[in-house]
Amino acid sequence: MKKCFLWMLLLFTPMMAESPSQSAVLKVHTAASQDKIVSGQEFYLAIVLNIAPGLHINSDQPLGEFFIPTKVTFESQTGFSFGMPIFPQAAMKLFSFSEDKLSIFEGETVIVVPISTSPDLELSEKVIKGHVSYQGCTDTMCFAPEEMNFEITLPVFAEGTTIQLMNQDYFHQLDSDQTMRVESLTQQERDALSYLEKGLVTALLAFFVIGLALNLTPCVYPVIPLTVSYFGGRSNQTKGSAFIDAIFYQLGIAISFAVLGLISGLAGRQWGFLFQSPWFVVVIVTIMLLMAASLFGAFEISVPSWLLTRVSKTKQGSIGALIMGLTAGVVIAPCAAGIIIGLVGLIAKLGLVVKGTLLFFVMGLGLGLPYLILASFSGLLNKLPQSGEWMIWIKKIFAFMLIGVALYFVLPQLEQLAGKLGFLLGIMGLTAGLLLGFIEHGIYSRAFNVVRKGLGVLLIILGLVWIHNGIHAQKSEISWIHFENQTLDTLLAEGKPVFIDFYADWCAPCKQLDAVTFTDAEVNKLSSSMSMVKVDCTKPNDTVKAFMEQFQVTGMPTLIFISKSGVIQEDLREIGFIPPTKFIKSMEKTISAD
Repeated sequence: MKKCFLWMLLLFTPMMAESPSQSAVLKVHTAASQDKIVSGQEFYLAIVLNIAPGLHINSDQPLGEFFIPTKVTFESQTGFSFGMPIFPQAAMKLFSFSEDKLSIFEGETVIVVPISTSPDLELSEKVIKGHVSYQGCTDTMCFAPEEMNFEITLPVFAEGTTIQLMNQDYFHQLDSDQTMRVESLTQQERDALSYLEKGLVTALLAFFVIGLALNLTPCVYPVIPLTVSYFGGRSNQTKGSAFIDAIFYQLGIAISFAVLGLISGLAGRQWGFLFQSPWFVVVIVTIMLLMAASLFGAFEISVPSWLLTRVSKTKQGSIGALIMGLTAGVVIAPCAAGIIIGLVGLIAKLGLVVKGTLLFFVMGLGLGLPYLILASFSGLLNKLPQSGEWMIWIKKIFAFMLIGVALYFVLPQLEQLAGKLGFLLGIMGLTAGLLLGFIEHGIYSRAFNVVRKGLGVLLIILGLVWIHNGIHAQKSEISWIHFENQTLDTLLAEGKPVFIDFYADWCAPCKQLDAVTFTDAEVNKLSSSMSMVKVDCTKPNDTVKAFMEQFQVTGMPTLIFISKSGVIQEDLREIGFIPPTKFIKSMEKTISAD
């Protein structure tokens, strides 16, 4: 219980801890392995992180699903192919918020990236841009994840040009291709490789046991209500038919694991990293909400009618079990960790796609084994009470559990997004569109069916648009000064004009200002020439009330512009939302005022 509390505390730490400036956590610079790029040849780029004393960042494999890994990504550029970043050996340290040692980087950390170039690369100066995403921590807490940009400019010369090696202290680990290949493997990937090196049979047995062990992990919790509901409602089956259905259910899970393993390997992405993609989270959360709706009685999970017409009645139960197994596998597989993540990384780096896919399939068989035993040997299914009010009540409990799991997956994403409301509305619209327009069945007229499907399509489209806008909503880059007890003279001490935003959490126009006006690129640029102050009037204390009275604040938001000489620009005073164009004019007039 204590460990679960610590994990949850760490999960929500980014929301509680105020992040320092990026430069306070780390500084980044780049160094190339040679003085120029030769078209058609490979070179290396070192991303050097200088982490501040007393602080650390999570490693690229931070040994916990709640930790944000350090990642290096590059902007796509014609003629360049960026290889897998090679991270240094992480330090293992124990902190007060964890019972186990954590994998971290501290001090100077060098990440090396192999870069290949096209033979027809244009002979000119090229700017390589990218960014490092990381989470800074102290010994007692972690800050919100951050991202820091980097770039380097190098000239491109034709093949045959002589190069001069540079910065070799950063590239000493690249003595040979084999060395680079081994050092680029994480500890988890080396563990996976150790199984493969013992032979295929040993590896298959090992991963079957790993799949069986997954039944003891939280990854399986979301599919428990799905499985209990499905098999519990079929308790009047014969032992033979239940056994066949359980086999198909097990095969469904195994196929899901194999397909996801294949896709992940070919894409070079680890499952744990998939949850950093908002769109992947949308898919998982939508599935869980639809499953919850089914348990609430909105619809019954069944084999699609178009498929029923193509199979005999004796096979309909097996096909349904297969589909249920596929659904269970999709939910379970992405949150599996440990050796699974190592295997996916190994597939991507060493090209073991076929062997890796087979291992994932066998792992899925191991995961589904308890359901096969339950159906064929224990006879428990036949002893279950027949479906009735008790089962409906149990289903509703499981439905609430699924909603809780959906929230568990979606909350970390919200911390990264500027458009939180749009993202949530999008998931709701997508789920509602699928449920009301296509999944839920009733006795409707043909005309009403057309209407409901049309509404379903509209909700799905709106949901996707809202999700897209929520993901791509711009964040404000304004360096706000949050009012505590400063005076106007204190705010003017820097010699800059002052803008004051009196806002409240319950104020809709205030949120519109944050989402539209304060994210505008020109507004962000001009803000560096002003002291930008926010005053939280949600529950004002005596100090805030006095400051509000000083500026005669009567509504939210109240926007005050003050010249650098301390003169309040009364003609620019606004109450309510104003668009970026008008706000920019007010900023420019205030900046130019005496």
